[in-house]
Amino acid sequence: MYHSILKSRSGDFIVSPDTFEKDLLYIKEKGYTTITMQDLINYVYSDIPLPYKPIIITLDDGHYNNLTYIVPILKKYNMKAVISIVGEYTNSYTKTDEANPNYSYLRWKDIIALSKSGYIEFQNHTYNLHSMINGRNGCMKKYTESIAQYSQLLENDIIKLQEEFKNYTRIYSNYFYLSFWCSK
Repeated sequence: MYHSILKSRSGDFIVSPDTFEKDLLYIKEKGYTTITMQDLINYVYSDIPLPYKPIIITLDDGHYNNLTYIVPILKKYNMKAVISIVGEYTNSYTKTDEANPNYSYLRWKDIIALSKSGYIEFQNHTYNLHSMINGRNGCMKKYTESIAQYSQLLENDIIKLQEEFKNYTRIYSNYFYLSFWCSK
């Protein structure tokens, strides 16, 4: 699981392109084959075989630097990855059309192009439940919310991004990525 890939900075959720490439080399040397969530779903529900030693490379949030640094490395090693976007981030950067690897997020046009590449699959990582505002810790249930209120909020948020995928890209996201923001 990765987030941001940058040459110039480091942090808890940032790795360098060199580190990412070393990880892919390790995966390749150990005989793993990258798959997508759709490959896994096809295996579970349709008994379509998976390759020997399958592995899924995931990237959270949809940082623009995923396009800048990840895609060329995936192509080099003929591997796949799954990027789970936050819809609000994608919409914001689509409106401003900013494309800076240091801070921006993928725009809808980037997602369309990358989905056609054969190296990237896109999935749902909430529309706008990824921050720590208004007393919410990511998409975790607030202490003051009932289960019914929380369920409705989460369902509405996930559906909103599903509709955005459909409207902007015609991509059907068949998986909701639940990260530590939702699971603590």
